[in-house]
Amino acid sequence: MAVKGPTFPGFTPISDRIFLRNEDTYSNEASERSSADQPTTVIVYGWGDGLPKNVAKYADGYHRLFPTARILMVISSTFAATYESLEQRTKAVLPVVDIVFPTPGDGSEKVILHAMSNTGGIYVAATFNAFQWRHGTDKALPHHLCVNDSTPGSIVFSTEVGRWSRAMALGTAKSFPWPFIVTEKIWWTFLYAMHLLGKAIGRESSAVYSSRVFLDHATATPRALRLYMYSKTDDLIGWEDVEAHAVIAKARGYTTNLEMFDDSPHVGHMRMHPDRYWRAIKRCWDDSMGLEGSPKS
Repeated sequence: MAVKGPTFPGFTPISDRIFLRNEDTYSNEASERSSADQPTTVIVYGWGDGLPKNVAKYADGYHRLFPTARILMVISSTFAATYESLEQRTKAVLPVVDIVFPTPGDGSEKVILHAMSNTGGIYVAATFNAFQWRHGTDKALPHHLCVNDSTPGSIVFSTEVGRWSRAMALGTAKSFPWPFIVTEKIWWTFLYAMHLLGKAIGRESSAVYSSRVFLDHATATPRALRLYMYSKTDDLIGWEDVEAHAVIAKARGYTTNLEMFDDSPHVGHMRMHPDRYWRAIKRCWDDSMGLEGSPKS
């Protein structure tokens, strides 16, 4: 049942971070009419501090591509992605698991996960954990395609703290009266303090955790195809880091596809190259259906 939360047209709020589209159109009748090789559910995880109305453009794109799919949208602040504990992040996305997988699954659900920037990836990883909370640590969340848009980046704190502080400043600068550079320095100091605190108490950062579980068969099924969408002109996520992650994923048994753009900014690939963007997703979805019945486990 929907709860009170922020609203905007076409979506029902499940919580203050989770929104459901197509609640009425996704029904048994609609599912029966859809092709057997179409997704039943798409979950879009927005970038840090992404406004719902902007993240919803990706839900709109999926609705055009797969009109009978149930679409959920998860949003979060960069601050929450950085500050929250794994338990807090997991609790925040438990409603996603309860909606899509009230039981461990019988193979009828065909799911696309779409992570945008590191914040999106952090909450996809939290969803993997939430699934195991509900259904057991011996089970990995079933899905067929994982789209990684402008993620993952490097997890080396010393080289990335500048990019992370800039990302946090971009999402919050309008809330403060001082110049952007001051906000950026404040977040840099915050991140350094969190880093030192984490080391002192032995807490794994959200970035390190998400990068690790994305490469672990016990949490992220190797049956799901990986699509990496990234750009050489992204000033927040290095293209070399995305490719390095894809190389490791492939070596660990994941089927990977790379779609590199030459001129689009961070999470700006769909805006600048919409036809190519959605063609890549449709192509990889079709490829994922071709992997059905393969011996991967």
